Amino acid sequence: MAPVTGKLARGDLNRVFARALFIQATIHRRGMQNLGLLSALSAGADRVTADPVALLSRHTEHFNTNPNMAPIVIGGVLRIEEDGDRGGPASVSRFKQACASALAGAGDVFFGGGLRPVALTLVTLFAIYRFFPGLVAVFLSYNAVLIAVRYRGLSYGYARGWGLIDAFSSSRVQRALVLVRTGAACAGGMLSGVIATGAFARGTRVFAATVKGRVEGVEATA
Repeated sequence: MAPVTGKLARGDLNRVFARALFIQATIHRRGMQNLGLLSALSAGADRVTADPVALLSRHTEHFNTNPNMAPIVIGGVLRIEEDGDRGGPASVSRFKQACASALAGAGDVFFGGGLRPVALTLVTLFAIYRFFPGLVAVFLSYNAVLIAVRYRGLSYGYARGWGLIDAFSSSRVQRALVLVRTGAACAGGMLSGVIATGAFARGTRVFAATVKGRVEGVEATA
């Protein structure tokens, strides 16, 4: 882990991170994750500014993003507040909302459209072959990735500050998302192949019924 440069020490970021894990604990329709955001910011607000109450009052508005990407925004906000919110509170709000929107889309693609389908595919395969250690390994690996992304994301956001906007608009991020979607598609194809092979081994009637059920399921969700 790279050393922290700024007013927040590693211990301070750890406290912010611990609170950010529960960003959805108080989610509500009007402000969505804003109470969770305020809880996380309050863990470091008194270290980055002499007026933590004013800092928190600037971030009571609606906030919502992918929960696994939220620590990146939290880190960026803390850095901007520490350096002085050039442009005033309105610019900080625009920064926060812009990052939240961009990271919500990227997080949904990476986790919901990539990592989760791959994990579910592996779990299904291990369940088919009754390989219990594989199920445990997938469970631990999946959650380890989530925790690592959140933990490193907080430090990354705090290190970049305003630079987050440029970082997540680069072509490298888009290529990474395409790669994730491709991996999920390959995993889905592998699972379909395993199921089709098992059905064919039981006879042509079972294979035909399996294919028919799959086609009907796709048409129902289209």
